[in-house]
Amino acid sequence: MRLLLVRHGETPWNVTLQYQGQGNVPLNERGFEQARRCAERLTRYAATTIYSSDIVRAWQTAETIGGVLGLKPVPLPELREIDVGQWEGHTPEELYRRFPEHMAEYRRDPARTVRLGGESYAQLQTRALVALKHIQATHQPGEVIVAVSHGGTIRTLVCHVIGLDLSSFGRMWLDNGSLTELRLGRNGWRLMRLNDNAHVEEMIAEGGE
Repeated sequence: MRLLLVRHGETPWNVTLQYQGQGNVPLNERGFEQARRCAERLTRYAATTIYSSDIVRAWQTAETIGGVLGLKPVPLPELREIDVGQWEGHTPEELYRRFPEHMAEYRRDPARTVRLGGESYAQLQTRALVALKHIQATHQPGEVIVAVSHGGTIRTLVCHVIGLDLSSFGRMWLDNGSLTELRLGRNGWRLMRLNDNAHVEEMIAEGGE
């Protein structure tokens, strides 16, 4: 089984470095173009199913891809981004000014510190693994599955698969519209590629979660 994980296309908040979490911030025009390019890239893989987070930026990406592939997206809420609680809408600089004690705690333990009113990365990973197990149990070994999700969610899955301590998630980056591939074999899941952005390489703006 091949699982092609797609990070959603760009939103206005990606450009301004505002934390989005589970907020419904729609794609901007560049985000839709990234989704279209990703869809064209995926036409070569004969995918049988496309799952998606039900957050609007992921869902719009999945609908765009599904329209090209002839597949109707299936909502999988466990693929949602981390709930950032009171972080939503703020930039990192604003958070350090407004919540200095909380942010100091976050820097000490980024994996397990719960966002104010939200989740921790450890909680996000537990939820994301529910989605991975569902996909594994539902599909046959030879299938190719597409799943549209978020930078944080995909990184927690990668950490699990390669045995990387979750506190190191910030050392990985995923561009909007990029592909990350996991493949299931006799020895379990393996990471085959990370942040494959060849189809959108010239239209990347570094953003937040």
